[in-house]
Amino acid sequence: MQALITFFVELCLLRRPPQDLPASETLLGLALIADLVVGVMVGMTAGLSWWTSFLQGVAEILLMLAALYVALKQLKRLERFIQSGTALLGSGALLGLVAILPLSLNPTGQQETDLAALGAFLLLGLVIWGIVVTGHILRHTFGITLGQGAAIAVGFQIIAVSLVTSLFGGA
Repeated sequence: MQALITFFVELCLLRRPPQDLPASETLLGLALIADLVVGVMVGMTAGLSWWTSFLQGVAEILLMLAALYVALKQLKRLERFIQSGTALLGSGALLGLVAILPLSLNPTGQQETDLAALGAFLLLGLVIWGIVVTGHILRHTFGITLGQGAAIAVGFQIIAVSLVTSLFGGA
């Protein structure tokens, strides 16, 4: 387990590519559960109910995995799905855990405080870093540049957040 956590830390630091993960459906399932649990924790920290957080998490994961599957199938690289999906879910869980601290500073609350401003700044940094990490994973998955991967990540993030919040509400 320690080696797996270390791998995801190194992946988020752009030191490891997703293809270094074993192609394991069990590992994909564990990463999916971890990402969902962390997503619920993040949503609740942001002030959403656990049910809304859960629904948003499920929708985001399904949307991400479906988009990844369709893109890989279209490019005839479906053999990369398990490793790439595991990398995206695992890195998302790790970055979500880190996001709990800035979210606990209430950056989206009604009161403007120095701590809330610090939380918002840290959260913005984490969002940007998450885009870079996703770009890194997509770069290795699709054989594109980091910039192209980050651009895809930004586009996907905008679509996913818009769709999920319009369906389930929340922040």
